[in-house]
Amino acid sequence: MRPRLLLPAAAAVMLAVVPNAHASVVSRLYAPLHIHPRSAPSPAFIRSHFNTITVQANMLRRYRARNVGLYTKGTRSNVGTYPSSWYLHTAGGARIHDRTHRSYFVMNPGSSGWRHQVVKNCHPAPSLCFLDAMGDDGYSRMSARPTVSLSWWRAQTTSLANYVENASTRYHVIANNLITVTHPKFRVAYEMFGRTSASRSLDVLRRTKCFCFAKFGTEQGARYGFTLFLAGAGKGDRISVGTDSQAGKWWDFFTRAKSLGRAVAPAKTTGSLLSRRFSHGFIVVNVGRTAQRFSRSGVTRTVGAHDGMIVTD
Repeated sequence: MRPRLLLPAAAAVMLAVVPNAHASVVSRLYAPLHIHPRSAPSPAFIRSHFNTITVQANMLRRYRARNVGLYTKGTRSNVGTYPSSWYLHTAGGARIHDRTHRSYFVMNPGSSGWRHQVVKNCHPAPSLCFLDAMGDDGYSRMSARPTVSLSWWRAQTTSLANYVENASTRYHVIANNLITVTHPKFRVAYEMFGRTSASRSLDVLRRTKCFCFAKFGTEQGARYGFTLFLAGAGKGDRISVGTDSQAGKWWDFFTRAKSLGRAVAPAKTTGSLLSRRFSHGFIVVNVGRTAQRFSRSGVTRTVGAHDGMIVTD
C-alpha cells in the first residue's frame, strides 16, 4: 500500500509539540509481540532492545520489559455462553460475528456485563492492556448490519475504554484504532501511521498518546515511518516499525538514532520537508513524491521521496 502524503499549510501549528524528556528516542520503540507470538524474537533479545512490549497471556512469564502489556479483545469474543445482552444483534435478533474471524462474536461495548468482563480479562496486565477492535474498523468488520449506528459505536467504545482505564491504577488501556478521540486518559493504537496522509498521522500524534504502527517492510519505508513519528512525537508516544511479521525487528537505523538524545524543539516545515532538532543531531523527513535537497551547517544533502534521514553530531 503506497502512502498518501499530504501536508497542509496548517502543519506548522500541528507540529508544535512540546519537546519531550526522553533521554533516547529508542526508548520510544514498541514491540507488539502479541501479533505473531510463535515467531517473536527471543526474550533475551527483546529485554535488551525494547522498553515496551505487548504479549499474549501465555507469554507473560517469559517476556520482560519496563512496560509490559497484555493483549485482549475489546469488542470480540469466541465465548458463546454469555448473557444475550452482551452481544450485538441484527434487527431480526441474530448474533453478529466478525466478518474476517467468523468464530468471534461482536460484543456490545455498551453492556455493563461485557465491560466487567473486559476488566477481568485485563486483570493480569502488568502495566498496559491492549484492547483490540475498538475503532471504526471494528464496526465495519461485522458479518451483518447491526441495530446501532457508527456514531453510537464510537461513543460506546470510547466509554468502554474509559471504564477499563479507570478500573485499575496498575495498567493503562491501549484502545486499538480508536482515533476519533481527543486527549483521552487512555492510550490509542494507530495501525495506519505513515500509510495514510502525513497530516492525518501527525494529527493522531497531536491528539492522543499514540502507540503507532508504521507497517512498512522495507528499509526506506521503515525509516520514513520512524522519522515521521519522531517529527511529531510527544510525551508518552511509542512506535512499532515494520510489518506484522516483523514485530520486534531491530532496524539498522535505530543504532544511529540512539545518539540523537532528546528533542529540543518542535518540528519545522519547509515545503515537503519536516525537520526536528535533537540534543545531538536532527531528523529530516520528506513527505513528498520527489527527492528534496536541504542544507544544514554548510552541508547539502538529498532526501528521497517518502524517506527520512537521521543525522547525529
